[in-house]
Amino acid sequence: MLQEQNSRLLIQLEQDLEHLSFQNFEPLEKLTSALKLIRQALNKLKEFLGAYPFKDAHEQINFFKYIKPSFYQWQIYYTELYTIEAGFPFGDTDKQVDYLNQELHYFERFFQQYAFLYQYYKLDADELDNIYFIRGEEIQSVLLPEVPDVNPGFATSCDYLFSKFKAFEKLKSWVIEKLLYLKKNPASPLQLSSDSDEMKWTGDTINLAEIGIGIYHTKQLNNGTATLTEIFRWLEDRLQVKIGIPSKRLSELRRRKRLSRTKYLDEMKESVVLKLDKDDEFESIR
Repeated sequence: MLQEQNSRLLIQLEQDLEHLSFQNFEPLEKLTSALKLIRQALNKLKEFLGAYPFKDAHEQINFFKYIKPSFYQWQIYYTELYTIEAGFPFGDTDKQVDYLNQELHYFERFFQQYAFLYQYYKLDADELDNIYFIRGEEIQSVLLPEVPDVNPGFATSCDYLFSKFKAFEKLKSWVIEKLLYLKKNPASPLQLSSDSDEMKWTGDTINLAEIGIGIYHTKQLNNGTATLTEIFRWLEDRLQVKIGIPSKRLSELRRRKRLSRTKYLDEMKESVVLKLDKDDEFESIR
């Protein structure tokens, strides 16, 4: 029962966070909204734990080694992401590359600092699980970071560190993705936040996804050689919005049952035709 509830709760949290990533929020607003969702999920996780105590040590180890870090990683991820975005330099590609390389070095240094436990995590070893993931087992060691969770009933020696490993791996991938973009587009600095003097997409991101998909399939960019991912990233850069992963957005359109799969493009066509028809009527009256 506990495992099923935890799985459903995690799926819901990650869906909510994914939806949040598609919204056009400033970094602080995104952090605040994300932390609210994450803390609500963690509180429910604590409630589940109170209602369904562990049956044995194996169940407790599984919870603190895998389940709790799957939730808590997101709190670390969004907090660190905000710090990165808040200090991100704008308008200079070389400075952006240097900045991102520094962040990459920070993550690598963290993994090296806790090299033994990081290998334990990567190998999914279990020889020391009874020490690392059982409540009340204290380890006095410089190998472990200070644990911020003050609730002894909801923390063990290593669940926070495993959460941080998960979060930092995701952040490392995020940084590498940005560096690859700058390598491919050395003359186009990244824009992670909005500029009030520039155009900004304020509609639903699925509508912009429809436009991007339409551009791709009608081969309107670079003589038809631009990929869908490149088109999405180009639209994101120009309109200061996060559209998301092309395959997921395509899946959203395919799942539509009651709505037209191209609802926004249909509305756009109808609006343009209506405008032209009204202009024709006005011209005929004149």
